[in-house]
Amino acid sequence: MISILMPIYNGIEFIDESISTILYQNYPQWELIIGVNGHPPNSEVFNIAKSYELINSKIKAYDLHNISGKSNSLNEMVKMCNYDWVSILDVDDKWLPNKLSSQIPYMDKFDVIGTQCKYFGNMNIIPKLPIGNISSFDFFKFNPIINSSCLIKKEHAHWEEPILGDYDLWLKLRKQGKLFYNVSDIQVMHRIHNDSFFNAKGNHLKVNYIKSKYA
Repeated sequence: MISILMPIYNGIEFIDESISTILYQNYPQWELIIGVNGHPPNSEVFNIAKSYELINSKIKAYDLHNISGKSNSLNEMVKMCNYDWVSILDVDDKWLPNKLSSQIPYMDKFDVIGTQCKYFGNMNIIPKLPIGNISSFDFFKFNPIINSSCLIKKEHAHWEEPILGDYDLWLKLRKQGKLFYNVSDIQVMHRIHNDSFFNAKGNHLKVNYIKSKYA
């Protein structure tokens, strides 16, 4: 069983697209935990997310109005997970139907499993990511694991950096000697739009800071 986390602050307009790609997974053993943070209690955003509980009993939505930031929200959501493996799907991204099933064969040997992805929206390219066993890859070159592709052991799922939480986590786990694998197939569609992290100004400075922590 896999616990899928979907933290939401912005991007509620994409939720129908993203959840539909979970429902269409050909691997059915999952639960979806939606956490709405940074909004007033019982907000419209939370009520929209809550409505998806009626579609499938494996979907649960939580009002995290007292939690700020994506990393803190994810850490709170991990406490709600019923299973030992955690996957993340950002609300503005989408999965292909084989996403989860493509990662299952590698769960016995690796701690973090990603896939290839394709950008869509304001940019339509396929980023060049390392494939296969990437445990010896130089993670300081760039972030080799797409956030919405990751499948991670629950025991390692703890985010500290508020902005670049995923890259910080991968560097920390890599320094601890954990094992990483990237499936060779494209299984994730990563949306690029005006409010996406890709377009946030100044994030290159945060990248340099995070690298310095683990150099």
